[in-house]
Amino acid sequence: MAELAGAATPSLHAAPPALLIRRASEADVGLVGRRGRFLLSSHDPSGDWLAYGWRDGLRIVSDVVEPVQDLDEPAVWVQEERDFYGKMTSINRYAVGLSRVWVEQYVSCESPTLDVRSQEAWLGELNRDPNEPTLRRLHAAQGFPDPVGRRIVLMDGTDAETDLRAVSPVRMTDDGELAIAVMAERDWYRWGDRSYGREPHPSLRWVPAAQVWVE
Repeated sequence: MAELAGAATPSLHAAPPALLIRRASEADVGLVGRRGRFLLSSHDPSGDWLAYGWRDGLRIVSDVVEPVQDLDEPAVWVQEERDFYGKMTSINRYAVGLSRVWVEQYVSCESPTLDVRSQEAWLGELNRDPNEPTLRRLHAAQGFPDPVGRRIVLMDGTDAETDLRAVSPVRMTDDGELAIAVMAERDWYRWGDRSYGREPHPSLRWVPAAQVWVE
């Protein structure tokens, strides 16, 4: 298994893509610009739950820093991905303890025949150690029921393009080929915020569906 694409420096592989999710403290890659998620859990003095759950859709926007206010461990600053792609990149950042942060990273991985959406695959995850890395294989766009809005990886031979979103279902072209419309994730966020039909999005294009993998 090898890294498929990072925040800035992609590595190119022909094997099917997968998403590796692991603790930031154990990742052997630079953290700044990486997609991330963190686990929020807290209790009151009596031990009852105050909060529990995962926050995803984040980008890590700092290297590891010394403990900040209300944190008793080294931390990283994170930001909602919508703000990360916006023009005001300094807003809405907050610090999270490093032990609670997981990094999301595309890798290339030979895929077994088992469909990861199947009941057997789902049941196999029930007793998995939550501290262990998770590998989620991507699905071929052809046959995927509704890819609209999902992150995708475009594989053209050994070339990989990431940070893309699907903006249409798979459709048949006039030439009888299957294709899907995709857009750079940066444009996808900006398009949704303020520019429906008012600004050009040069990243919007149709690509062969056979080259698209859906997260």
